[in-house]
Amino acid sequence: MTKPSSMFAILPRSLPRAALLACAPALIAAAASAPAQPWSAPPVPPDLKSAMDKADAGHPAELLALADSGRADAQVYAGVMLIFGRGGVTRDPKKGCAYEEKASASRADAMHLVGACWQNGLAGTRDTAKAEAAYNRAVQMGYTQSRCALGQMLLAEPGQAERGIGLCKESANAGEVDAQLAVADAYFGGRGVKADRKEARKWYGMAADRKNPQAMRRLGEMYISGDGGKKDAKKALALWMDAEKAGDPMVSILVADQLFSQLTGGKKPTGGTYAFRGGVPVADLETVETWYKEAAQRDPRPDVKQRAQQSIQVVQSLQSAAAVKTDKK
Repeated sequence: MTKPSSMFAILPRSLPRAALLACAPALIAAAASAPAQPWSAPPVPPDLKSAMDKADAGHPAELLALADSGRADAQVYAGVMLIFGRGGVTRDPKKGCAYEEKASASRADAMHLVGACWQNGLAGTRDTAKAEAAYNRAVQMGYTQSRCALGQMLLAEPGQAERGIGLCKESANAGEVDAQLAVADAYFGGRGVKADRKEARKWYGMAADRKNPQAMRRLGEMYISGDGGKKDAKKALALWMDAEKAGDPMVSILVADQLFSQLTGGKKPTGGTYAFRGGVPVADLETVETWYKEAAQRDPRPDVKQRAQQSIQVVQSLQSAAAVKTDKK
């Protein structure tokens, strides 16, 4: 499985949100304006890299000492570690958010995380007004990802949805993959905007072109069903296999199901009788079995793991029946 492109890629995309408070028009207008220069993380100095590696291995004392000494770069990573419980360290979101607050004076990435802390109540209470202020400040500091984070908050507020989708589209059109995915999800599910599967397919396609695994998986599902456009099983399989290569653990079951369906004329591996033209395709079933085993091992969803195991038994029984038939000849 591939690692996130940055430590902030691990931020949950859909944590519970409190009702959005009334926003100051000037704040929203400011958030939409582009910063003078996009922000980029400075190089990690050797002493911090060493402390980060030790923290990931479950020994955070050195990193926490650097953070407590006032080092903003150490505070950012220490905050992430505590918010999400990385490296075997016990989660302490409130303490992690406090570190991000300290670093936010000079670090745009920390300011973004301050927004997430207030938005999702990680600091102990939810305060959407403070979250908006933090996201707005992060944008002004150059952290453009915060624009769509604010936009997604607005999507939940009656009367602000149009503004919210507009903010995310600005980021999406600028090439930010997470924003492209957020716009696609909004149109797919009708969240804050009228559901439009054709529009959703377009935005998933933009993110898929950037090799985003989640977008490739969802776009593949739309191609399989013909949702929002034409059906194309070949295209769906290609997208899913690319997503698997990119580290998505949830596409193996989709590939396995589709390959089995193609072999059996649309049937699912739920048991019963299957007709194969020209005899049982043992080699093809071995490929299907491999994908089901991959799903059973890697997919994080317990129900999918169970179904994959059951499907493996069905496929193996078909292979065994073919072997017996061959031996009798």
